[in-house]
Amino acid sequence: MRRRRFLRHGFIAGVTVSIAGCNTKTGTPDGESDTSTPGADETPEDTATSAEQTPSEGEQQPSEDSEPAARYFFEDETGALGHLADDEVPQNYDHSITNSATESEYREMQRNDRQYPEGLEDGQLTMTVDEMISRAEEIYNNPEENIDTLGYEDLNFAEEDDEIVFTRALIKASQEAGVTSSGLADIVVANIAEDAVDQIQPGFTEFKLSTLPATEPIAPGGQGHSGGVRENEYNQSFGNSGFRHMAALLQYEKDGETELKYAEQTNSVNVNTFRRVIRHPEFSLYRSSLEQDTVDNARDSEPGDEGTMFPEHYVTALDYTKARELESSEDNILGLGENTFGGLNATGDYIGGVLFQLVDDMSITGYDNNPDRNLDSPEAVIDGTLVSDEFGESLEQFVTDPTREKRQYIENIARGMYQIQEQEGWGTSLALTGTLEDPEILPTDQPTVNAVRQDKAYDQVRKRVVA
Repeated sequence: MRRRRFLRHGFIAGVTVSIAGCNTKTGTPDGESDTSTPGADETPEDTATSAEQTPSEGEQQPSEDSEPAARYFFEDETGALGHLADDEVPQNYDHSITNSATESEYREMQRNDRQYPEGLEDGQLTMTVDEMISRAEEIYNNPEENIDTLGYEDLNFAEEDDEIVFTRALIKASQEAGVTSSGLADIVVANIAEDAVDQIQPGFTEFKLSTLPATEPIAPGGQGHSGGVRENEYNQSFGNSGFRHMAALLQYEKDGETELKYAEQTNSVNVNTFRRVIRHPEFSLYRSSLEQDTVDNARDSEPGDEGTMFPEHYVTALDYTKARELESSEDNILGLGENTFGGLNATGDYIGGVLFQLVDDMSITGYDNNPDRNLDSPEAVIDGTLVSDEFGESLEQFVTDPTREKRQYIENIARGMYQIQEQEGWGTSLALTGTLEDPEILPTDQPTVNAVRQDKAYDQVRKRVVA
């Protein structure tokens, strides 16, 4: 069935209505169940038919003359938006987006982000981008001789996927060039990755390394937010950094399977803080259960290493369920509050960031360093990406069960979001509802974004945005 076919009939509110096998109605104004029985003249069959034909609260009956649903429609001239494209785009519609960018142009956006680290060559870095790429090639071709595994003898490069070894080589080359922090590593490693693949030609083509905002424990008084401060058994106090730690999302194809890994960008082998530098999300501290009191943050459960950190100190923007729970904490664990432009920050902003950087690692600033997208300009700041529970949970399922199809869905959605910003302005607020397979990108505004976030009403995003 064609994507979102039912939406083209003008449904305004959610359409998830329980029909079969249910004797209650869920659309009563006060939210309570209506347990009334069928009338004397009604048969159960009549009641079921009526339930199917009667829209729930907030919905409109479909008609030929009704307005289209309040969402973005995409006219795709090149086919680069895939399933996000619409067969029929309404005429003279305020939220119609035309994509003319080709697949090769989108690929160039990813490859050409080296311009950003090139600006650091005369300052923080001791190598040029080309020198780092050349050094990464040397390391990749002979990792045993170039990466010191002293203390990490369990690492076996020969048994690792080539894409993982290649990522280690990029990280090691950036270390040698003077990169020591995750923020600087993100500017360098994630931005040169695709160009390095293009130059080195290691034999794989579906490699993608992009920014993944995450949190990590920091000592109180250190740089950044220290929400949710707790003390371990060694009388050491730590707090959550907020989404200020720049990890990376590594994606590639291997033997017909889609692989997805979390990666740290500051050290090619050091695994003491995050168990493993590059690992499957299920084995990452970022997905550690909040039901635990403490977690082991070392690679091996050596005596004295267990239980030295807390699960609320670790989460990424893609660990949706855990991130939302931390966001809702009364202790303000993630340190999310009002920004300088009057918006309320939330997990959705960082999910939006992940998606934008799947298109262009330089995100809103753009690979062409367009001054109109200067992050210091209020007009250039994206007001917020409002993410519904349904969409967030669908995205989270991709993390734990990635497939080529889902990966392409995400890429399409990210490109659509990017096109909206390009055509409607780099301060446009968006709402993401539906699922990866059947997504909706809705136009919204900052007051609505703030209101939903204030109420933590992420299960009502579509209803409140189109109200």
